[in-house]
This record gives sequence, structure tokens and C-alpha cells, in this order.
Amino acid sequence: MKTEITGTIIAGVLQLDQRIDLPDNSRVRVSVESLEEWRARFQAGLKAWKQLCRDQPVNSGGRRYTRDELHERR
Repeated sequence: MKTEITGTIIAGVLQLDQRIDLPDNSRVRVSVESLEEWRARFQAGLKAWKQLCRDQPVNSGGRRYTRDELHERR
């Protein structure tokens, strides 16, 4: 079972926001990532992607269909 849950560090102990459906004494692998760092990387990536879209817009050069052509009924 693989799941992703958020939590908070309180006095050096990780407090999860919700219960995990595992029996007591289960061995698990834990990976901790600060949400502040993740948000900053996400925002930087989104900004770079938007800039790329502005700098290099995509124009397929394809035919533009009218509403009637798109919704024609036979």
C-alpha cells in the first residue's frame, strides 16, 4: 500500500493529519518533504511554463471548423 498524507512536526514528532489503515507495529518507509519548499518549486515551474507558452506559442495551422461542422448530425 502506498499513500501520501500531510502532517505537522510538533516538538520533533510527526503528527499526521489523518489515520493510516495499517496494523500496529507495521514497518514503513517514510519520506518527508517541506510543503513550503514544494510550493516554491511548483510556483517557479508554473511561472517558467507560462513564460514558455508566451515565448513559443503553438499554432497547428490546421483547419478551423465552424460550429455546424463540429456538431453536424446525419
